[in-house]
Amino acid sequence: MPGRILLILIFLVSTVPVNAQEQRGVIGVGLSAGASNYAGELDDNFTLIFTRPGFGAHINFLFFSRLHVRLAAFHGRITASDSKGVNFSGNQYRNLSFYSDIDEGGIHILYTLQSRRKGFSKRNRIAPYLFAGFAYFQFNPKRNLNGKTIELQKVGTEGQYLNGPYPKPYSLKEFSIPFGLGFMLKLTDQFDVGGEIGFRKTFTDYLDDVSTRYPDKQQLLAAQGPEAVYLSDPSNDPDFPGGKNNFSKRGNSGNLDWYVYTNIHFTYYFTTALFKAYKPKNKFKGDTCKGLMF
Repeated sequence: MPGRILLILIFLVSTVPVNAQEQRGVIGVGLSAGASNYAGELDDNFTLIFTRPGFGAHINFLFFSRLHVRLAAFHGRITASDSKGVNFSGNQYRNLSFYSDIDEGGIHILYTLQSRRKGFSKRNRIAPYLFAGFAYFQFNPKRNLNGKTIELQKVGTEGQYLNGPYPKPYSLKEFSIPFGLGFMLKLTDQFDVGGEIGFRKTFTDYLDDVSTRYPDKQQLLAAQGPEAVYLSDPSNDPDFPGGKNNFSKRGNSGNLDWYVYTNIHFTYYFTTALFKAYKPKNKFKGDTCKGLMF
């Protein structure tokens, strides 16, 4: 009997700090770095030559053993050019190009393909996960011309500011649906490193400032000058030396634009009493010490 009591005391002394932490909420804070890509009228296959850097930060709330909530911010750049892309449709003569910075904030739900039933510190060494969520982002397509940086939305390259059968000016702030997959690799009880690819389905076709048809060039020239006409139609097609025909196809409004953030991320975890996570299973069975051995 004294031996059993001593064993219990040793066990309690050695595990109380760990259990106290495991029963409290776990929060992870971290940073990410990687690559930004885009899919739209100027690049429909994520051409690697248009890859640009991206950076992010996140906070993970580990409420449940498999489901986590993540608040994330992301900044990156997307770009593409008809003249440099792999154009299977012959768009190299269209000669359009753009670049845009993306600033995004979102909330994601992560589903990890593991269970932390034995507590967070005893999590699997490698944990794959899926995620999906909701995000709000801003963008602003631009092009450099004659040493100047021009914001294309303000130009109205498809006749947005003209009178007639033209689209309205598009918003530079939109919503997206982020989703993707990744993995987390446990380095220590407090640190994870991981990788992720995240797709963003947007509800705009103007990440690249291209969507519908060319406007009437004479009307655009009278309203905004020759620079606007060139930005609308910089084509160099030998079959159309005067440029594309008025109201001919410029983009494809039926296919909305996407952007992608592929990254490596680092996360540091700490415990907090602000909320309680799931409670680990009691190692004692029926007021006995059988759980110590099995």
